[in-house]
Amino acid sequence: MVRTLEAKDDKKSNEISRIRRSQLTKATYRVVGKKGYYNFTIRDIAREAGLSAGLIHYYFKDKQDLLLNLLREMNSNLKYFLNKALSELDNPVDKLLTFCDQAFDLVQKEKDYFYVLIDFWTQINHNPRIKQANIKLFQSYREECAAILREGVEKGVFIEMDISFTATVIISLIQGTIIQHIIDNEAFNYQEYTKRIKDQIITMIKKPL
Repeated sequence: MVRTLEAKDDKKSNEISRIRRSQLTKATYRVVGKKGYYNFTIRDIAREAGLSAGLIHYYFKDKQDLLLNLLREMNSNLKYFLNKALSELDNPVDKLLTFCDQAFDLVQKEKDYFYVLIDFWTQINHNPRIKQANIKLFQSYREECAAILREGVEKGVFIEMDISFTATVIISLIQGTIIQHIIDNEAFNYQEYTKRIKDQIITMIKKPL
């Protein structure tokens, strides 16, 4: 009986911890999106989350730990929604287009995402842990893309190719276009260009009928 009660207490405690960490991560995301990497404080996060600063220090040992958790959560969320969308598809062409759409649509759906990410990039020469987290993030992008390309080649839908190189090129096209749009959103028609880029990618790798 005692063990049963202890197990229930542990389960409840873990659930509360998960909820609190999620609250703080979401608050960090919003605050960093508004103020940038350098200009926010733990008190800003506490205020945004509606929690005490002491509680933040209970769940995260310092500001860097909080930011690294944010970067991991951003990556985890992207993978979750991408994998959910891909699980409903069979055709590698549709999967690759969905992969591109998921990335390009972040500009509208999650406006703060790339502002936060760019802020993290400014730290890669100064903070080894942030650099490693960014490395893993881009590795994940390339691996997801490479898996789709590999499936397409195996199914005879895509041409034979250097999969690693092609995945890197595709990620570069997507990320580069997004960054240019964020910096100067009047430089080109974003919707038109993203459509043309997707068409170009498929033309480049799809086997002719």
